[in-house]
Amino acid sequence: MAVEKKQKSPTKKKSPEKAKQQNVKTSPVTTPVAVKQRTVVTPWRDTVEFNETYDGLFGKGSNSTGRRQALSRIRIWSLRRANLCPAAVLATSVLVQAQLKDKQGNAKIQTTYASAFTRFYNFMSSIIQGHNMSSMYETAKELGLQSFIVDLRHLCAHGQELPPVEVLRSTSKHCLEWLRTYYWLPHKETMSNLDAGKLQRKDKLKFKKDISNLLEIYDLTLECHLKGADKLKAISKLKSSAEFNKIRVYSSSKKAKTSKEILDLVLNDLNAKIKKESSSMKDLLDIYMGCLLKMKYFLSIGLEINDDEDVLIAGTQDLFRLLAMQGYIENFFVALVRLTENPNETDITRLGASYWAMKMIKTFLMLFRMKRMYKEELDLDTKLKPVDFSSLNTNVHSKTMRSLLVHSGVDSSVTLIFGDNPKKAKTWVFDREFIMQRVVPFSKYTGPILKGLLPLADPPLSQIQQATLAKLCDIRLQESKKSEELEPMEDNSISMESYNLDYLEKLMSAQALSKGSTFSNVETSDLGIWTIEKDNDWSKCALGVLPWSQ
Repeated sequence: MAVEKKQKSPTKKKSPEKAKQQNVKTSPVTTPVAVKQRTVVTPWRDTVEFNETYDGLFGKGSNSTGRRQALSRIRIWSLRRANLCPAAVLATSVLVQAQLKDKQGNAKIQTTYASAFTRFYNFMSSIIQGHNMSSMYETAKELGLQSFIVDLRHLCAHGQELPPVEVLRSTSKHCLEWLRTYYWLPHKETMSNLDAGKLQRKDKLKFKKDISNLLEIYDLTLECHLKGADKLKAISKLKSSAEFNKIRVYSSSKKAKTSKEILDLVLNDLNAKIKKESSSMKDLLDIYMGCLLKMKYFLSIGLEINDDEDVLIAGTQDLFRLLAMQGYIENFFVALVRLTENPNETDITRLGASYWAMKMIKTFLMLFRMKRMYKEELDLDTKLKPVDFSSLNTNVHSKTMRSLLVHSGVDSSVTLIFGDNPKKAKTWVFDREFIMQRVVPFSKYTGPILKGLLPLADPPLSQIQQATLAKLCDIRLQESKKSEELEPMEDNSISMESYNLDYLEKLMSAQALSKGSTFSNVETSDLGIWTIEKDNDWSKCALGVLPWSQ
């Protein structure tokens, strides 16, 4: 992948008076040349590969061996891009091949040169004729080739006798030099490498920009709303001129008068853009989650709330409900968890992400209990009215739903209330493997999350297992008070694959013994009559094949 700089000189009409004034001047003023960059997918890997090929063909120390190596590389380029390989590169290869055969003393060198020269012109004229039909002389003129090249091409392709070898030799040298100055040298001087991983399509860049702008306005307005700045006049006193101007322009275009109206309109626009691109854009989810995690105030606000947490929850409720309606609530939760595990992020960012992750876990537990209670009621009374848990994403709840909320054991004023995706109901549990993966990057930021996920494990953990692992988390969190950042919960002699439930319980037992405490039932898992088979690694065994038969 490479970026080419295409020079484009500006053309402006000049009045006769200005033209006369410029003619009087002794030293003409050179107009600056505008340089435009364009991204091109090239058959060569990078500029180094291109420059090595150039040196092999045209360098001062170029010889037959170097030119053959350059031709081999051009063949690879042709295989990589097929008919998209640049015509000038292919035209160069046919002329160089003819010159190499000439040095070897080919008896049919005249025919070889004539064929190579004809192919050279055909390659180059294809650049122009792909856009419009014109005569060969007009094509040559547009390319910058002399008219005698066209006459010589006619003789090689249709003449009764081929031109003399000396004429073909000198013309081939002339055309190769023209190719060097017309194509190879400009590319060598202007190309630069491009990281393909950072390359995005224009529609993705526009989508990312639009989502980022909306979430920036949401983040700024959320701060104003939570701090009591409801009208634009109050917002102008709280925010800088640049930040206030962004809010003012958006509110003016939407005719919004209060901060709450602005927040609602931003979420409506956000939902509309996501819905529009959800079926066509492959990387939509990654872009969306990345933009959400860039909201600075949103991530840090949970650390500043003391007695007014109900105001924060009420102000952010609609954002989480939108994510639930879109079906991205679990993705957002996983993104927050990974943010807390990232050692390169700041402490404030990791603590803020941990706060929101814990709030979401409390909601998952609430939904888990509500669905379990509803199932128990349904087993007792089959005539019970059906309940749509996606209705939790609105402010209007049925009598049954309100009853389930009351008996869920949470304070609704400080709990995020959101429900299922209307198109796909979900049981809020997490694979045990996902929970165990949180063990290695354990820290003061991720410890509460790991402990909170234990009741949501699938398959479920027994009460003894939950108590054991919860105690282990508490021990590690107590140790975190002694150091700013904890070491991973691992022994150097044990690989990451060994972080299973049995190992954690043994680690818990060792910790308990070192403190002089005793805990019962911590040496082995509570598996009843079953035991864990440890002699074979089943994870590396193919499906349907026993380990000992491999």
